[in-house]
Amino acid sequence: MAAKVAKRKSGKAVLGIHAACTLVAFLIVASLAFVLDRSVTEADRFGLTAERKLVESEMQHQVDAVVQYQAQLSYWDNSFVQLANRTFTDAFVRQELTGWLWRDFGFSWMIFADASSRTLLAVENGQKVDPDVGARTLKWVDDLIEKANSLYETTLVAKGGGWALRSTEPDKDALAAPLPNIHAADLRMIDGKMSIVVVQAVVPRTLDIPASRRRPVFMITVKPFTGRMVRDMEDRLGIYNLGFAPLREVPKGSIQVAVSDCFQPACMVAAWTPRAPGSFVRSETLPSVIVIAMLGALIMAFIAARFGAVFSALQTSEAENRHLAKHDRLTGLLNRSGFDDVLHASLAKVTERPFSLLCLDLDKFKAVNDTHGHPAGDAVLKTLASRFAASVADRGAVARLGGDEFVIILDHTVSRPEVMALADALLIETQVPVPFEGQSLRVGSSIGVAFAPEHGKIAREIVPLADQALYLAKRRGRSRVQTADDLAVADHLPQNEQAA
Repeated sequence: MAAKVAKRKSGKAVLGIHAACTLVAFLIVASLAFVLDRSVTEADRFGLTAERKLVESEMQHQVDAVVQYQAQLSYWDNSFVQLANRTFTDAFVRQELTGWLWRDFGFSWMIFADASSRTLLAVENGQKVDPDVGARTLKWVDDLIEKANSLYETTLVAKGGGWALRSTEPDKDALAAPLPNIHAADLRMIDGKMSIVVVQAVVPRTLDIPASRRRPVFMITVKPFTGRMVRDMEDRLGIYNLGFAPLREVPKGSIQVAVSDCFQPACMVAAWTPRAPGSFVRSETLPSVIVIAMLGALIMAFIAARFGAVFSALQTSEAENRHLAKHDRLTGLLNRSGFDDVLHASLAKVTERPFSLLCLDLDKFKAVNDTHGHPAGDAVLKTLASRFAASVADRGAVARLGGDEFVIILDHTVSRPEVMALADALLIETQVPVPFEGQSLRVGSSIGVAFAPEHGKIAREIVPLADQALYLAKRRGRSRVQTADDLAVADHLPQNEQAA
């Protein structure tokens, strides 16, 4: 009897121990499940927030680029003079609109219209078309014309016997007068393609408007998102399956951001498949949780090991994300975000350590892509990026801003003569053929140079000047170097010499 009682007590103790172990195991698993769920939730939240911000920033960058491209014609005395009789000469249309502006920027539409949306001139895909054809496109952007007209009227002030556009507050240290904000831009579906639309009044660079020209003529440009542009955005941002669709048609599991101030089901959004780092966390950790529950006695050591692996994986993923956020995937150079960090750091100490800024754009690169395909274009970009990095070495930083645009910051150890010598050397580097699948791919480049603090102490001063010097080099025949000092000279040259 005593033996039976002892055995029964022993059995109860074992059951108690088993129950206690089971309870501990349950609590451990429950704790791990809670931590895992929180990790997955926070990782997904962080990843989705970061991706949304990156996509929104990239969309704004694309819009800003089109605004900048369009300003080359809408902020130009020649355009304003041409429109004195609200028309363009055939020579101007051929040389400027269907010439370099179409070839370099690929606007699907360039339309000139008045505030009532009456079309004066329409150019579709580099070809002049009947104004009535362009008028059909204007019905999709009439609100932007109205907004641009409102901005124009708000900025207009009486001056002498005429009018003037009120610019932003002048800066005594600026080398060029700031321009007023009179453009309206948005993303719209035009001709079945998501496109960037920019509307702005054509005004002279002096911003002085004669009394007879008070009613503005607006330039409307449409830049469609091409497949290559979307792929480049995916590469830069590290996302995939990026596309545009109505909100109601966004595939399940995708995330999206609005491309305009519209939140109806029919409104267009940019959507893509998220990387969902939380799924990686779950797939890596869940087997460990199951093993921990089964092994019991090894649970604490196993938890430590697995959580160490998880946190290491998270840290690696975050480090990769930080690197991708600052570097171009194709070339390994700094991207726009990384360039902005270097530029701001350089500007912060520009008084003690002057630096130089070089804007470089490849010539004839589009021809390489069209003739040999995008793999050939990628080979050219990677090879030239390697050459640029080797030429600059530890004297500065090289960044690719997108497409065939590069920018270089040279530190204070590089003198002005050395900067110009390096710029000339970079021209030669780009002209050296790039081997690709038994062929020799040939391009060239144009370079604009600005010096800080001489040409500016803040980003919005020096960057536009270097960029304007670049386009001066393109207008003067390409394959050359121009500095911001040349801009003042160019502004006083006769028209035929500027176009030479």
